[in-house]
Amino acid sequence: MRLSGTRTLRAGSSALALAAFAILYAVPNYSARSHSLHGFSSLPESTDTLIAFSHDAKGLESQYQPFIESFAAGNSAQAHQAFAIFSLPNPADWFAKYFAKAQVEQLGWDNESELSTYERVLLRGMGAVPAGTRFRVRCKPPHADPTTRMPPRPDAILPSVPIPVERFVTEFDPIPKLSYGRFSMLVNYVYVDGAFRYVGKGAYPFWSMPDASQKNASQKK
Repeated sequence: MRLSGTRTLRAGSSALALAAFAILYAVPNYSARSHSLHGFSSLPESTDTLIAFSHDAKGLESQYQPFIESFAAGNSAQAHQAFAIFSLPNPADWFAKYFAKAQVEQLGWDNESELSTYERVLLRGMGAVPAGTRFRVRCKPPHADPTTRMPPRPDAILPSVPIPVERFVTEFDPIPKLSYGRFSMLVNYVYVDGAFRYVGKGAYPFWSMPDASQKNASQKK
């Protein structure tokens, strides 16, 4: 009887340990959450998962894949959900690290607008090919510093400390290859909490990007 009781106790302990391990394993890690911008704050909880991409061009390419795959499958809601990874987690806190307090709120609004615009640009570009077409994303640093071609806008909001902005030429190629549909952009990112976060398109991040008249004047020189 004593031996049987010991076996029963051990079996019960093992079952409890396995159950506890399963619970701990199932709990998501929220370190790379992308839920902070208004347009992305109401997404399903499936966005709140452990997401970490390598801090290099390959990692950035992988980060685009869920968005690309969802678009090819015709699932617009899932594509929008996947795109949320490009938003800054807790943007108010992030901007407060680099800018004056009085500028933080406006920067948050501008950031939300810029991110929504970038999503629309991508959807429009990918929508120029037959439905169901997949895209391959390639990312690479620009050959030359694009800021040497034009200055930032005169009223640019200047950070109080340098921001580690990274620029990549991001190319979207249809698979299989088509005679049309390929497009590319120079995009600015910051790497925060295991993922690249979008902060503008072109030579500068959105808080310094020249307006259209400045860009046209620079191109004529």
